[in-house]
Amino acid sequence: MKNFPSNSQFATLIHPHVEIGDRNRIGFGSIICAGTIITVDTTIGNHVILNLGCTVGHDSFIGDYVSIMPSTNISGEVEIEECVYIGTGTKIINQVKIGRNAILGAGSVVSKSIPDNCTAVGVPAKPIKFHNA
Repeated sequence: MKNFPSNSQFATLIHPHVEIGDRNRIGFGSIICAGTIITVDTTIGNHVILNLGCTVGHDSFIGDYVSIMPSTNISGEVEIEECVYIGTGTKIINQVKIGRNAILGAGSVVSKSIPDNCTAVGVPAKPIKFHNA
C-alpha cells in the first residue's frame, strides 16, 4: 500500500439517508452510500466503500480497503479481512469469515468461511480460483 505523508487527511463520506445504530466505528476515507443500514457494534475500516442499499449486521468487522457493491447483506458477527471485493447482491450469513484478498462474485450466498486469496462464486459460494496476494 502507498504510504501517505503524515499530514494527509481523508474525508469519511456518509450519505444522509444512511441509518447507523449505536457503538459503531467507521474509519477514515470510507464512503457509505444511500440506503445502507449499519446496525450496532460494528467496525468498518479505512477506505471502505459500502455501496447503495447494503446492510451490515451486529458485531461485524470490515477490514481496510474493502469494496462492497450494491444490495449486499452482511449478517451479524461476520469478519471480512482487508482488500476484499464483494459483488452486487451477495448475501453473507452469520459468523463466517471472508479471507484477505478474496473476491466474491455477484449474487453469491456465503454460508461457510472463504479462504484468503481466492475468487468464490455461487449458491453456496465456493472457491473456483486461487491467486497470488
